[in-house]
Amino acid sequence: MKSAFFFQLTGLLSQIWVKVTGYSLMAVVTALAAIWLRAFIPAELEVKLGADAVETVLSIVATSMLTVATFSLGIMANAISGAADGATPRATALLLEDHVSQNALATFLGAFSFSLVGIIALQIGVYEDGGRIILLGGTIVVIILIYVAFIRWVNLLRSFGRIPDTLNRIETAAEDALKRRLDHPFLDCHPYTAADDDHGDLIALCPDQVGFVQHIDTTKLQACAETHDVEVLVERTPGQFASLNRPLAYLRTKAAHLDGDALDELTGCFTLGAARTIKQDPQFGMIMLSETAAGALSPAVNDPGTAIDVLRRALRILLCWDTRPAPEIKHDRIWMPGLIPEGFLRDLIRPIARDGAGIVEVQHVLQSILLDLAQSRPDVFASAAKAQSREAYERAEAGLTLQSDKDEVREIANKLAHLRVKADPPAAL
Repeated sequence: MKSAFFFQLTGLLSQIWVKVTGYSLMAVVTALAAIWLRAFIPAELEVKLGADAVETVLSIVATSMLTVATFSLGIMANAISGAADGATPRATALLLEDHVSQNALATFLGAFSFSLVGIIALQIGVYEDGGRIILLGGTIVVIILIYVAFIRWVNLLRSFGRIPDTLNRIETAAEDALKRRLDHPFLDCHPYTAADDDHGDLIALCPDQVGFVQHIDTTKLQACAETHDVEVLVERTPGQFASLNRPLAYLRTKAAHLDGDALDELTGCFTLGAARTIKQDPQFGMIMLSETAAGALSPAVNDPGTAIDVLRRALRILLCWDTRPAPEIKHDRIWMPGLIPEGFLRDLIRPIARDGAGIVEVQHVLQSILLDLAQSRPDVFASAAKAQSREAYERAEAGLTLQSDKDEVREIANKLAHLRVKADPPAAL
């Protein structure tokens, strides 16, 4: 897993204001660079290229770009608001991190900054002859960049913020996060479950704030554990909630106690935040998908097709989950829980089964998805799929009115209930 510094830096660079600020600063530097580069331009070239026209072009760009940027920002805000209402508010972070929209806004504001600085410099006469040529060349490049960004932005607006686009983003983010975690199922630490140890003789490592674990710097945690001669049994992995009554980890040590500085150093290896993030937490993707489906199944929307689409997308994601050889242990003083299939299916299936209990089409696809998972990945999902199938069928039995609909769902549920697997799946992978 990445270091805490790199994790926070990545999060910072994904913010829209960082890119806008960077583009604007580069635009200002480019406009001012003409002052130092003017000496390399022959004087007779200004007459041939008509460098005096640059001020007119810059005035047009400056006048239009601020309006375009403001208009684009309004469109982006409306799209994000629509995604929050139509899908789930948890998906807005994915829209805010969209590279095309960020680049478009940054280009428009950067072009405005470039034009404004260029006009001011022209008015005070710092460019002289050669500088105007450099500024004209830079203006042509800026106009080309504006056209490219605007075309890409217009193409994105065809789908930006709509439910299919939002679901595509959730699916891609969840699948990428799951694949990364499966490559390091225990984050290069010893496998661990809460039942492995009696915590009575261990020291609880409690956080200094309440929130969700967003990241664990395992390299730093290993170094701290070696320094203080402790073994760390992690209780809260990325995506889980931590508080004073929910310790981040338990410490096994020969010492009677650890001083406050040691505990603070170990606690600092965990990054906590007010909200979950999908990058380190693939299970959060299941929650976003199920919330989108639950919203579509509400009486006000009545869109079972979206719920069915969500289930099939979730199937594609979860089929990436396969058994792999025992991972290499790089951090021998840390014990880390793995991903739990039961948690993934519970977060995905339960809301859809509850809100779609009276819709036979949704129940049919739901049971079929669970059967596909159990047949395709029996060592991972068979037990969890059977449990969710039983619960979903009980809801369908109570929600469906026609006997033929109940029989249809029962037939698929019975196939899963009688499915034979070679061995019981592991509790965590």
